[in-house]
Amino acid sequence: MDLSGCYDLNKLPRGIARISKLRHLILNGCDRLRKIPPLIGKLVYLRTLSMFVVGREIGESIRELENLNLGGQLTIRCLENVREAAEAIKADLIGKRNLQSLSLSWGNDNGVTGSANNGQVEQVLNYLQPHKYLKKLSIDGYQGLHFPGWMAFCNLPNLTELVLMNCRRCKDLPALGQLPFLKVLYLQGMDAVTSIGSQFYGQSEKAFPSLEELSLVDFPNLETWRSFNRREDFPSLAKLVINKCFKLRNMPYFPCVQHLELRSCDNMVLESASELTSITVLVIDKFAELVFLENLLQSNNLLTSLMISSCPKLCSISPSLAELKNLKSLAVRWCKELHSLPHGLQNLASLESLEIVECHSLVSLPEGIQGLRSLRYLSIENCNNLTSLPLELQFPASLEHLTVMYCPQLASMPDDFQHPSALRSLSLLNLPKLSSLPQGLQYVTTLQNLEIRGCPTLKALPEWLVNLTLLRSLALSECQNLKSLPEGLQRLSSLQHLSIQECPVLEERCRRDVGEDWPKIASIAHFYMGSQEQRDHNGTSSSTHRN
Repeated sequence: MDLSGCYDLNKLPRGIARISKLRHLILNGCDRLRKIPPLIGKLVYLRTLSMFVVGREIGESIRELENLNLGGQLTIRCLENVREAAEAIKADLIGKRNLQSLSLSWGNDNGVTGSANNGQVEQVLNYLQPHKYLKKLSIDGYQGLHFPGWMAFCNLPNLTELVLMNCRRCKDLPALGQLPFLKVLYLQGMDAVTSIGSQFYGQSEKAFPSLEELSLVDFPNLETWRSFNRREDFPSLAKLVINKCFKLRNMPYFPCVQHLELRSCDNMVLESASELTSITVLVIDKFAELVFLENLLQSNNLLTSLMISSCPKLCSISPSLAELKNLKSLAVRWCKELHSLPHGLQNLASLESLEIVECHSLVSLPEGIQGLRSLRYLSIENCNNLTSLPLELQFPASLEHLTVMYCPQLASMPDDFQHPSALRSLSLLNLPKLSSLPQGLQYVTTLQNLEIRGCPTLKALPEWLVNLTLLRSLALSECQNLKSLPEGLQRLSSLQHLSIQECPVLEERCRRDVGEDWPKIASIAHFYMGSQEQRDHNGTSSSTHRN
């Protein structure tokens, strides 16, 4: 019985325990399931039970797992309902040698406000020791003060993935450095941990030999993170994420890390990260100051992707950015004080994607954009004070996708659209002062998708629109003053999708069979008209589909 993805399922029929020959009960993604039918332990042929919810009633205890020879993945939820620690022994997880993945989860009361106490919670987890062949382990909501001894190397030598979440009372991390095959380690919600030191690494001369991904998230009181063997630890680590570690001021040296995400940390972490030299993907998010950003960029000239977001005091970006010859993707988001981009932007010969989002102090774009000869994707969003794009601005010939949206002061677009000979998609969204499309757009015969939304000042689509012979999709929305479609639109034989929403005059002219513009669009295979609210109410009555 496969119920995977039944997200709203909250209970199973009680009689399921009478299906005596049932071998597989798959409940992946059934996150709202609150109970398992009683006496599920009678299904002795069961080999797969992906989720078990511990209950408080007769036949719902964790002892129901005792005689089940389960394999694959098992998630045990609501462990706060275990009344006596000895019940956990009866689950016999150490004897279920076919299990590959095990998740153990405590609920909201976390065993503290119920009949259990901290000592019992620790005993429960201790008695839930899995077998040594387990590959994946997740523990969520554990409220003990200490992790059990079985989390050491000798008891879980084959572990490849470990997740510890919301273990908020544990003061120390378990000794994990000796796990020889551990590849992914995710740690989140460890309020009581103030430092990470030698205990975390264990006694190995080369700690975490196989670890490839490490995430530290929501360690609000973590202040120091010390190295063990500086040049020997983490020899395989490729991805490191540090998030919501507000007091952390340093981190160890990671010799091979390539993907680094630093979010909501002390600015001193940036200085510590400046020692790294192998970073190719860098994410900087939610920093009050970026004093050491220049050092970090100078140390990592192999960068291919850079995202800077939610740095409210960032006024300008270091000129060192222009030296990143391998940079392919640059995103600057939610930096409200940023007033300019580096003038050497045109030196980024490899740049393929540029996003500028919600930088309200930005009033213009550097002319260097036209020198970005590899640029394929350009998006400018939510820049309140961007009044115009320079009229002399030439988009690079390589540009394929251009989006300009939520720029309330932007009144015009550059007319020189002849240069981007590869442009396939253009989106102009929520530009209330935009009154016309740029004239040069008529020469962009490669354009396939055109989207215009939230442009109430736009009164007409130009007649030259019919020159865009490869146009496949046209979407018009919230253009209340748009009066008609251009003549000859029916000649656009490639046009397969037309959507018109909240354009009242245009909608009246495009009414099926009777509207004045209906002959122009009658041959379009997929035509949608009316507001989303009307469509939700009327179903498909406002749509025409042709095969």
